[in-house]
Formats: sequence, C-alpha cells, structure tokens
Amino acid sequence: MIGYLFFTLAFPVVIGAQGYLFEINDFKAHEDDLNTVGNTVLLADRLRLTPAENHRIGACWFTRQKIYLDHGFETEFTFLITDTDPAFGGGDGFAFVMQSQGEDVLGGEGDNIGYKKIPYVLAIEFDLKNDQEGSRNHINLSFLDDSRGGYRRYATVHEIPEITDGKPHFTRIAYQDGFLRVFLDSYLFPVLSVKIDIAEKIRSQNGYAWLGFTSATSEAYANHDLLQWNVKQYPPPPEDVPDSIVISEKAQIIVKNRKVRIQVWDHNTIDGDVVSLKWGEEWLLSEYELQAEKKEITATLTGFQQKLVLYANNTGQIPPNTVAINIFDGHTTQRVQLEGDLKQTESIVIQYGGAAGE
Repeated sequence: MIGYLFFTLAFPVVIGAQGYLFEINDFKAHEDDLNTVGNTVLLADRLRLTPAENHRIGACWFTRQKIYLDHGFETEFTFLITDTDPAFGGGDGFAFVMQSQGEDVLGGEGDNIGYKKIPYVLAIEFDLKNDQEGSRNHINLSFLDDSRGGYRRYATVHEIPEITDGKPHFTRIAYQDGFLRVFLDSYLFPVLSVKIDIAEKIRSQNGYAWLGFTSATSEAYANHDLLQWNVKQYPPPPEDVPDSIVISEKAQIIVKNRKVRIQVWDHNTIDGDVVSLKWGEEWLLSEYELQAEKKEITATLTGFQQKLVLYANNTGQIPPNTVAINIFDGHTTQRVQLEGDLKQTESIVIQYGGAAGE
C-alpha cells in the first residue's frame, strides 16, 4: 500500500502518555505515590525538599514502582532554588538519588545533602555550597566507596549555569547501556557523561532501584523545590531484529518542540503484525502487536534530528507489516505510514525546527 503524509491541528484521539512510569505536574495529586521523609513536604504547586531554614533534611521516594536498571531509564525534572541565606548565598543543595535500601531512608544534614550516611546510594548532587570542592555552584556524581571509607566524588562539573538565580532550571538524566548522562537547561549537550554500573554501586541484588530526591541545609540554607518530575523506563530490546535489514527513508518532518507524542496503530486489517520502533539508540516499542486502537508513547529529540525506524518482528498474515504513525509536537500532528518485512523496512527523519540559536 502507498503511504502518505499529511498535517492536522491536533490528535483525533487524546489518551494518556503511556511512555512514562509517572509524569508529575501536580505533586499533591500524586501524594499516594510518594513517600516524604524528614522535613520534605508536599505544597500546593510543588514538592519542597527542604525549606529555607537552618539544619533541615529531607527526602522523597517514588514508591509505586522501582526502575529496572538493566533496561535503562530517563528522568526529567524542573527545580527552583529561592530564599538563599545572605551569608553563604544558599546551601547546601539537593540530589537525585538511586538506591536499593527502601522507601523511607534518610541521610545526614549539611554537606551530606540528605543521602550520605545511607549505605550504598548513587547520587547526582546539585551543590550550592563550597565545602572544599572548588566552587559553590556545581554538579557532583557520588557513591559509597568502601576502599576510601566513605562517599567518593566520582565526577564534578563546575561550569554550569547559576542555579541559585531564583529561576526554574530543567534537568534530564538518561541511563542506557551503562552510560549515565546529565543535561542541565539544554537537550543538546550533556554536562556530565560517564560509564558506570549503577546496580553494582548501589548493591542491588536484582537490578532494581528506588528513585527519589534528598536535600539538606546547614548554617547555609535555601528553599529546594521540585516543580515537575517524570520518569520513563526503557523497554527491553527486541530479540529477533536482523542486523542485515535494509532501511530506507520514507519521510522527513520538522517539529517545533523537542518533546513529541507518538501514536502507533494498524490502519489496515488486524492480522497479528508485531513491530518494534527505534528512536536513535532508544527502543520506544519492543515486540508490540499492533491494534486498531492507537497506542501513545513519548520521545525526546536531544539533537537537531533523529531517525525513527520501524522493525518488523514478523510479517503477520498479510505481508508486509504496515503501521500508521502520528507525531504531535504540541502544535500540529504529522502522519506517516511505514511498512517493512524481515529484509527491508522504512524510517522517518525528525528534524528540530524550534528556537533559533539553541
């Protein structure tokens, strides 16, 4: 069948984003999914990890589901630092934390950033105070190193935007194939990229981890707030995709936002077509049996363009596999039909045409 590409103003069917384990824009609405510890509180429009007061400590853990580290995951969150103390200009900071200890653990105050003194966590610190670390505004990757008798600053990045300016800041963290990448206020270039085995560092016996945040103050203080948080678990790679498959480009489209919602469905006869979709190096779908109902997933364009490739895991009852795809960037929906079999397949090149100079 001949494919086609056309544009409309919105999705004809609006359903929930199925790519996320959770997507929190209203923390109060997710109170049952979160466990707050210490001085962390849920406010009307945000999660306050620690208030602008001396010697406070807090943590928040997502309790509904753990992350399976072998498959990889990504998380995005927006944070806000306000009411910094006049003497130090804010402190001590907060951290995104992965651990296998439990849903109610809490570390120490001050430079402990709320996680040190918990055994075997891996933390990405957003540190506001210079405790002989080289700067007062930096990101630090830390984990417990028994050979050194304490937590080790494994990697520190000092050249980052000023995060105590009273403005919201955006972070994206991706872990895939053993690589951990941290983006701050940008989708283009990570400020931190390391090869690391998180499961080994946190002593996870089954490869799963709790995700959450910790924070602490000392004589230095500030409000450490989260405004938004989402987490997506990557699906496992399919088992039967041939390496020799020939990929041809079916279409090129331009999107105005980096975050897009993708709908996938079988627009022809439902005949048992099983497909996988790959977005760059990320599998969006793995061995999914197409239905007449639209399945919605999310993807993030981290460069200036990305390739979306269809892989046929079988050929159904009526070869080849055909799939209809809607790509919605918040402004328009663009629709493409792809088809493929076990020898050849088609792809879409998605280009970012948003903010100039990014």
